Amino acid sequence: MGHSKASKANTHARLVEAAAARFKERGIDGISLADLMKDLKLTHGGFYKHFGSRDELVTEALALALSETGQAMRERLYAGGKPDVGAFVDFYLDEAHRDQRAAGCAVAALAGDAARKSTDVRTQFRKSIEGNLESLSEALVPRAAAAGAAGAAGAGTAESRKTALLVLSALYGALIMARAVGESPLSSEILRSVRQRIVSLSVPAKNARARAKTAGMSADKAVTSAKLKRN
Repeated sequence: MGHSKASKANTHARLVEAAAARFKERGIDGISLADLMKDLKLTHGGFYKHFGSRDELVTEALALALSETGQAMRERLYAGGKPDVGAFVDFYLDEAHRDQRAAGCAVAALAGDAARKSTDVRTQFRKSIEGNLESLSEALVPRAAAAGAAGAAGAGTAESRKTALLVLSALYGALIMARAVGESPLSSEILRSVRQRIVSLSVPAKNARARAKTAGMSADKAVTSAKLKRN
């Protein structure tokens, strides 16, 4: 690739990355093209060397933001080499994630915008949420189904999808609510309470507390992690 083509490709990528972050931070309509170009120290007219319209930029930026969200979710779910849904919940419903909107989950940041946008935008979100749901469902498949027990695989997968729908909806909803009320005791309570209750499934508390003592983690977080892993 020649220097000019490489430079153009680099600028194109910068525009898409910056738009993805700004959209998550301010909303799809929360920043103008002029302001975006100014932030990147580029001329407004130069935008049309890369995109035919603002909608083209929106499409690419959303694709990037949603793809990064899905990738981050899978990495967090399998950070230790095997499913750890509890650790993912701890990360997702953390105050740092609440505060770092531009670097956080694109679904929670932009779901409200997507519902009022074009069919193409809603299709992007539907595919992304389906992918996230699939990743979480796989992580929640009961051990019996994963081991291939007679009749368990199909039922286990179906139940895991239902649980994943519940968990994913609670995660998105809790983060949206926590951001909506601003940094406050209520915001922290939402994150903490949903983190603790989202997976009240069937692990004895004493086992989770024993694990907490051994691992040096809080009992609440250990209960959450252990319950999800067991399910």
